[in-house]
Amino acid sequence: MQIKLRKRDITSALLLLGLLLISLLFIIPIAYCVFTSFKTTTEILQEVTFFPRRLTLENYAYVFDRGAKYINYYWNTIVITLSSVAATVFMAALAGYAFAKLPFHGSNKILAGILFVLAFPLTAMLIPIYMMESNLGIINTHLGLTLPNIITILPFSIFIMRGAFRGLPQELEDSADIDGCGVARTWWSIMLPLAQNALVIVLVSGFYNVWGEYTIAKTLATRENVMPISVALTLLKGEDWNYGVLSSAITLSIIPPIVVFAAFQGQLVEGMVAGSIKG
Repeated sequence: MQIKLRKRDITSALLLLGLLLISLLFIIPIAYCVFTSFKTTTEILQEVTFFPRRLTLENYAYVFDRGAKYINYYWNTIVITLSSVAATVFMAALAGYAFAKLPFHGSNKILAGILFVLAFPLTAMLIPIYMMESNLGIINTHLGLTLPNIITILPFSIFIMRGAFRGLPQELEDSADIDGCGVARTWWSIMLPLAQNALVIVLVSGFYNVWGEYTIAKTLATRENVMPISVALTLLKGEDWNYGVLSSAITLSIIPPIVVFAAFQGQLVEGMVAGSIKG
C-alpha cells in the first residue's frame, strides 16, 4: 500500500513539474516584455538583463504623450472585439440550440458545412472577403472588420453551444412545453441559463481570437483611423525600433485579455471540465 502511495506521489510530483515547466514557457516571454517596458533604451540595447536595474516610466510616457493616436487604436480594438463577440454569442446560442434540440431536414449537412469553415485556411478567404467588402464599400470601417471576425469564430462557437444544449435533459423541455412555454421562451428562460458555462467559453475564446487578430485587420484596415492595436503595434516597431516603447504598448494591450480571463476563470474551467466529461 505504501509503495502504491509513493508511486502515486511521484507521478503527481512529475506531473506538477511538467505543468510548471510548460507554464514557464508561456509566462517568461510575457514577464520579459513587461519588465522591458520599465527599462531605459540603454539598458535594453547594451545590457542583457531580465529584471530592470532602474525602473523608468519613460516608455509609457512616450505612449501617453501620443495618447490621442494610441487611444484611437485601442478604441478600434474594443469596438471590433465587443461587436464581434456579442454577435457571435447571440448567433451561436440560437444556432446551437436549433441544431441540438430542433432537428430539421438537412440540419446535419448544414452543420457539416458550417464546421468545414474550421478546416478552411483563413488566407484562402482573404481575397474573396476583400473583393466583397470593396464592392459593398465597407473596407476601412468597423463593420468591415467585424463581419470577417464573426465568420472565423462562429463555427467553433456553434459547435460548443450545440454540445452544451445536447447535454441538457430532454425532460426540461418537456416540462416547459407542458407549462405552455414556446420554443423562444424555453430557450431564453430555461435552456440558456443552464448553458452559461458554454457561453463563457464562447465569449472568452472569441475575445481572445478577435482581440489579437492580425491577418484580417492587416488586410482590411489600411487607414490608421480604423486600425486595431495588433496592426498599430507593427507600425510602431517600424517607426523607430524603440523596444521599450513597443514593450509598453504590448503590455497595455494584453491587460484586457487577462482581465477577461480572470473574471470568467471559474466558469471557464467548469465548462471545459463538464464538456470533457460529457465528451
